[in-house]
Amino acid sequence: MNKKLRILFLILIFIAAFALRMVDFDDPPLDFHPARQMHSALMARGFYLQNGGYLWYKSPEYNEEAKILGLLEAWIEPPIYEKLTAGLYQLFGTVDLRIPRFTSILFWLIGGIGLALLTEKLLGTVGMFGALGWYLFFPYGVIASRSFQPDIIMTCMLIWSMFFLKQWLEKTDSLGRALTAGLLAGICILVKQVAAFPLGVAFAAGLIASGSLKGTLKNWRIWMTAVIALAPMLVYNYWGYFVKGFLVQQYQGRFFLTELLQPAFYVRWFRMVDQVFTIPLFFFGIFGILMIREKGARASWLGYFAGYILYGLSLPHHIGTHNYYQLLIFPFIAVGLASLVKTGARAIMKASRKRSVLIPILGSVCGIILCGWWAADSIMTMHRTDFRAWPERWEEWMPELEPYKGRISTIGIMEDYGGGMTYWGLHNPGIWDTSVETLDDFDALVKLNTTFWNYKFLVVTNLEKFYQQPRLQRYLNETASVYRQGADYLIFELEQK
Repeated sequence: MNKKLRILFLILIFIAAFALRMVDFDDPPLDFHPARQMHSALMARGFYLQNGGYLWYKSPEYNEEAKILGLLEAWIEPPIYEKLTAGLYQLFGTVDLRIPRFTSILFWLIGGIGLALLTEKLLGTVGMFGALGWYLFFPYGVIASRSFQPDIIMTCMLIWSMFFLKQWLEKTDSLGRALTAGLLAGICILVKQVAAFPLGVAFAAGLIASGSLKGTLKNWRIWMTAVIALAPMLVYNYWGYFVKGFLVQQYQGRFFLTELLQPAFYVRWFRMVDQVFTIPLFFFGIFGILMIREKGARASWLGYFAGYILYGLSLPHHIGTHNYYQLLIFPFIAVGLASLVKTGARAIMKASRKRSVLIPILGSVCGIILCGWWAADSIMTMHRTDFRAWPERWEEWMPELEPYKGRISTIGIMEDYGGGMTYWGLHNPGIWDTSVETLDDFDALVKLNTTFWNYKFLVVTNLEKFYQQPRLQRYLNETASVYRQGADYLIFELEQK
C-alpha cells in the first residue's frame, strides 16, 4: 500500500475511534466498575483541594469535607493518574469528571499508536490494520478505555514497553535501547505493579531467545535494565509497607492463594475470559502468537502470556471476579490476532493469484463491516444507561437520608459500593454485600435484624442484585416501607409499619 494512503487510513481509523469514545461523553463514570472509578475520582478531587483548589459553587464546609474524604481513600498503587488529574483540574480551574475520561481516551489512543508501530514492523501493514481494528473498536475495549482508572495508562505503557523491547532485541548491545526499554517498563510497573508479571517474563524470554542464557546472564545492560524497571516499584512498596505502613492492610486482603486448590477458581477465570473476549477470540490470539516467525518476538510474547498466567495465579480472587483485570492481556490478543490476519491474508493471496487485486479490497470491506458492527454495539451499550441524574439526586437526598453528623443512617445495595453517595453526597453508607438466601429461617432473621438495626434507610441502586434475594424482599415487606422509588432505584425506610 502506498505510504501516503496508509497514513490517511490510519488517521481516519484513529479519528473514528476517538469519535466513537465521545458518544455519551458527559455521563458520570458509573457505567464501568463504578466503585473503582469513584475511588480515583475522590482521590483526584482531594488532591486538587489539598493543593489550593476550591469548588467555588460549594460552601467552605463542603470543600473541607470533600478534601478529607479524598485524602482518606486508601492507596494501593501510587496515585499517579489521580495526581495527574488533580493537576489538570488546577489547569482548567474546575473539578470536571469529563477531564479524566478524555485523558483515558487519549492514553488508549496513544497505546494504539504504539501498537501500530509494533505490529507494522513485526507483521506488516495487513497485520497492523488487523491489530488496530480489534484494539480500537472491540466493544469491551471501547467502554473500558473511557474509565478513570490506572489500568488504562498501564495498557498503553505495556504496548510501548513491548515495542521498545523489540527494538532492543534487534540490537542487544545498544545502551540507549536498553535504557529506553527499562525506563518505559519501570513507569508501567510503577503505574500498576501487576505489569511486572508479563513484562518481566517477556523481557527474560525475548532476551534469552535472541542470544543464549549464559550470554544473557553476563550482559550487564540487562541487569541495569532490570534495576531501572523494578527499582521504582520496589522503593514504593518498601516505603508503603515498612515506613508508612498503609500497604500492610492492602496486601493482607488481596491474596487468596488457597483458591488455587479449588476447581471453581479456574472455572471463574475461564468464564471471565469468555465474558470479556469470548473463548474463540482468546485462543485465536494465542494461535496467532505461535505463528510469529521472528524467534525473539515470538518468545517475548509467549513470555508475556506466561506472565499473565502467573499474574492470575497470584491474584486468584480478582482475576475471576473483576473483568478489568483482563485488560493486561489486551495487547497480547491484539498482536496475536494481527499475526493470524497476516497469515490468513498471505494464504488467501497465495491461493488466489489471478484475483489478487480484489482480495485486499474484499478483506478491507469485511474489516470495516466488523468494526462498524462493534462500534454499533458499543454505542448501544453506552446509551443503555443514563447516570446524569445521580449527582443531583445524591446532593438532594442527603439532608433526608443522613441528617445527623457523625452517624451513618443509610445502608445500600449499590454497584459502586456507595462511591457516588460519598462523592456527591459526602457521606459513606453502610453496604449490604451478602445474602441470607442459603441460611435457615432463624439465622437469616438474626442476620437481617442485626445488620439493619442501626440504620434508618436502605438505598437500592443495584436492582438486579436486590431482586435475586427474595428472602430480603419478604423481610422488607414486613418490617419496612417504601420511602422513595424510581425506575432505577428503591429507598426503604427501615422501621415498623
